[in-house]
Amino acid sequence: MDPSIAARRLLEEVGAPCDEDVVLLALRKLGIEVIRGMADSIDAMLIHVPPGKPVIAVNSSRPLCRRRFSVAHEIGHYLLGHNSLSFSESGGGMIKRDPRQERAANAFAAEFLMPKKLLAREAHRYSLRALARRYLVSMQAMEIRLKELGLVCKGS
Repeated sequence: MDPSIAARRLLEEVGAPCDEDVVLLALRKLGIEVIRGMADSIDAMLIHVPPGKPVIAVNSSRPLCRRRFSVAHEIGHYLLGHNSLSFSESGGGMIKRDPRQERAANAFAAEFLMPKKLLAREAHRYSLRALARRYLVSMQAMEIRLKELGLVCKGS
């Protein structure tokens, strides 16, 4: 499935009332539990052994905007059916994923947290910093997303 379509479908299913975070709504809808931890080299990780409940472990030492993107990225892996993790002995036992799956999960997270339809309407009215705050993402994530979409924000 196309990551952007999957993100838009989930957004339609959960909606996003002003007072509730769309990431929390998605986690509830999908029945995904989040556990917090602190691992130096990992932002987040999806753990799912069917028929068990999916779990996302997230690094609580990261800033909120990074945690949100990381959790959305892991939701993308879950919805896109990415389940093949491999361990690299040469990398000191690091967990590796297929780079195509990583790009797809990033595309899912970007569309889910910064929908093209909304950004196209709003980008020109706000600065980069204001957009990042508005969408609860990092300035770097917002800048990348605007470039991907060919959008210019206020003051650019």
